[in-house]
Amino acid sequence: MITIQEQLFSAMAAAASTSAKAAYQTIDYGLNPTPALPVDEGNQSFRLTLSGILGSISIACWVVLLVPQLIDQWKLKSSEGVSLLFLTAWFLGDLANLLGALWAHLLRNVVLLAVWFVFADALELSSAIYYRFLHHKSSYGRRSHPNEDVTECPVDEDEAEFTADNVPLLSNSLSTSAAPILEGNPPVAALPLRKTPNKWVHFGVPILAVCLAGFIGYIFSSNDDSNDVNDRNDDGLALGPQILGYISALLYLSARIPQIIQNYKKRSVHGLSLLFFIYSTMGNVTYAFQIILYSSDRGYILLNLSWLLGSLGTVFQDAIIFAQFYMYRERPKTHSASQILSEANDTPI
Repeated sequence: MITIQEQLFSAMAAAASTSAKAAYQTIDYGLNPTPALPVDEGNQSFRLTLSGILGSISIACWVVLLVPQLIDQWKLKSSEGVSLLFLTAWFLGDLANLLGALWAHLLRNVVLLAVWFVFADALELSSAIYYRFLHHKSSYGRRSHPNEDVTECPVDEDEAEFTADNVPLLSNSLSTSAAPILEGNPPVAALPLRKTPNKWVHFGVPILAVCLAGFIGYIFSSNDDSNDVNDRNDDGLALGPQILGYISALLYLSARIPQIIQNYKKRSVHGLSLLFFIYSTMGNVTYAFQIILYSSDRGYILLNLSWLLGSLGTVFQDAIIFAQFYMYRERPKTHSASQILSEANDTPI
């Protein structure tokens, strides 16, 4: 008996491998594609297998894409770092993609994934709006009461490697070194800093998990013939779905521009999840190579041109955001001995 997990993996990989076959084998746009040159059967089989694996990994990335950003917003209780225009354009792009899939009567798995994308986008957008306009007001009202404790906002681990914000001002290590300072000895260079979790674990484990899930999904679906595209009898794809595809690509390409501008104006990426953009880049790159490896035929490439432009174009913009993560990363904070004593004298005992 097939388990739910097996069905999910099967759906993920089937959508990646069969959607490309459906477009290439059953749709005639009158593009007069150049006949393919004879190729070695073993090489072609390897390319198709690699294409299927990359497509499955791409879908796995898209499924969990927004989870890191949602978690960061929940931890920080804030969405100030993410641009609402970015999320809105992303949502509209996925909505256009869903409408195009429904209009073109694409495979059920493709439509279900498009529905999931729209649902995930709506969840992230509603979360961002809540933390931007509703939670902020309620938490500000609670902080206005002097009898209630005030807690600091957690530090975003994606933008800072070290921080001294959470180190107590008068810790045990400081109290033992305060006397020499008062006696005129050289000041202490800096407070001990708290190190965040290892970056290789913080980013490497989730990335490997997604790649493994995609590979397992392909394995489970590799022998599944229930979605054989040869049974489809498409006479051709209407112009409408193609137009929606290009609209979706245009929205994807323009979505990151407000986020890049916001990061530049604030000189900060605080509140943005680096893992979110890593998943996005992985999903776009694997998706593009899935298409290219499946067939280098001119007609097939033109069929998928809008999706290729949307994927590879966003990778370039993600590279700009990665550069901003590096440029605007939070530097380690240090305090001289004079600053420590000054703050300590102002602190009520």
